[in-house]
Amino acid sequence: MSLFGAMISGVSGLNAQSQNLGVISDNISNLNTIGYKGTVGRFSTLVTEAATDTRYTPGGVRFHPTALISKQGLLQATSSSTAAAISGDGFFIVRDSSSPGSNDELFFTRAGDFKPDDDGYLRNTAGYYVQGWATDREGNLLDRNGNTTSSNSSAVSDLQVIDVNRILTAAAATTNIELSANLNRDETALTGGTATSTTNGINYETTDLTSLAGIGNGDQFSITHNGTTTPITINTGDTLEDLAAKISAVTGINASTTTTGTDDRLTLTAAFADQGVTFADTNNTPLAALGIAGIPGTLAPTYTAGNLASGTVAEDNTMPITIYDSLGAAHTVNVQLVKLGQNRWAFEFTGQTGTDELDAASHPDGLIQSGILTFNGDGSLGSYTDSSGNDLTNTNITATWSNGSNQSEITLDLGTIGFQDGFTQFGAQTDPNGNIVEYTTNFINQNGAQAGNMVNYSFTEDGFLEIEYANGVKRPVYKLAIATFEAPDEMENHTGNVYRQTRESGDYLLREPGLNGAGNVVASALEGSNVDLGTEFTNMIVTQRAYSANTKTITTTDEMLDELIRIKR
Repeated sequence: MSLFGAMISGVSGLNAQSQNLGVISDNISNLNTIGYKGTVGRFSTLVTEAATDTRYTPGGVRFHPTALISKQGLLQATSSSTAAAISGDGFFIVRDSSSPGSNDELFFTRAGDFKPDDDGYLRNTAGYYVQGWATDREGNLLDRNGNTTSSNSSAVSDLQVIDVNRILTAAAATTNIELSANLNRDETALTGGTATSTTNGINYETTDLTSLAGIGNGDQFSITHNGTTTPITINTGDTLEDLAAKISAVTGINASTTTTGTDDRLTLTAAFADQGVTFADTNNTPLAALGIAGIPGTLAPTYTAGNLASGTVAEDNTMPITIYDSLGAAHTVNVQLVKLGQNRWAFEFTGQTGTDELDAASHPDGLIQSGILTFNGDGSLGSYTDSSGNDLTNTNITATWSNGSNQSEITLDLGTIGFQDGFTQFGAQTDPNGNIVEYTTNFINQNGAQAGNMVNYSFTEDGFLEIEYANGVKRPVYKLAIATFEAPDEMENHTGNVYRQTRESGDYLLREPGLNGAGNVVASALEGSNVDLGTEFTNMIVTQRAYSANTKTITTTDEMLDELIRIKR
């Protein structure tokens, strides 16, 4: 009967509107709940199929509560250093225990009001413990075994409950040294290997070399430097001075003459002290006729790697640096430099050997690393290699200590190739008092420190939990994990302002903050409720009126039924 259907429809309306008022009430009561996501009431018709197209059978209304989980709440600054909010998509991953088992349930929340408990584990007001990756001092993510891992996965087993007491005392081993200094362009270069002729009776300006015994027109000899061989030909009329000019035109060697006027000499000198030059007669014996000994011969290097460390060659400049090993012990190391030739310098990274210093077997004479620096014509760094020519840019240099600490892996940063941000080569400078300063040190930076106790901790904008120690060192120890979902509004609400994954929401994916669609972490901030009080009061009025209207349907139906009953009377 339609009258009874109308009454039942009105009852369903009362039920739907009363549920909607419950949603509104919940939203208002959680107005100040951190990370709370409001719910809105949605309605759909409940249709009873009519028997014919001339009859209508009322059905009623169905209520659908819809959570606005993906709607961003207002971010509010806070003084707490361990509070964090998410700006954008994603959820903090939390558990209800500080020592969860592998099968314990995961929960997801936007409530980032984290504070340490008595054991140092971070949990929010509802008592859920936040999860993240442990990190090394460079911020690389680690799994539970300390191995480098990736965030782009669902490997929740890599996550750990964040513990601010993980590293209470820390020393920072030096891993990077940055140097900026100017090397004096006018420094006298270390003299390379030399050879001098011995033949008498030569005037360097007038004597025709082809008039000498053993030298004829077209005779040749070769000069080999750095893998390149260049032939030199003696022609009729060439003097010692002409020959010196031909030789000096070859890269890697210089030639000069003495000027006594009767027994002049030809002196061959390697242009770079670390590079040998080989010369040999190739057509007859012109070099032998000039009295150059040991044909074929070599201008042997006067500098080899380790000469500065051993003291065989005196340095032009030394830069002392204090660094630290993994136990926090301080060591003084030096960058020693010597000019080898035009735009070319040798450097040696050295230290002391002995008790608690460098291991003497690994570092003879305290040599840690040797290498070569070259400079461009504008004074900028041209190349930075080891003595064999291997690039040292961004390469670790190894130091082994005798005090039981770990081996040090250090990057010695001397500047950017082609730029003037590190080592440069210009002339001597003048200080404000007018004094000549041949070598200028602009800065020396190293990232090590002695042992220090924890004094502070806080989240950073990158989502790291960073610990600050009394020695001034700041290092990340954890990084917050962000979980993203395909359909976050389909997640299931749970007590404590957390959510569960459902079939409809899709599986979670672990992300680093700000990467691959995950929102950014905002440190020292909290996300407020996304409930708008004005909207809720308006909805309350509408719901109240709708409820009243449904009661009128019931009372009117009741009156009609009463009239129907009176017919019998």
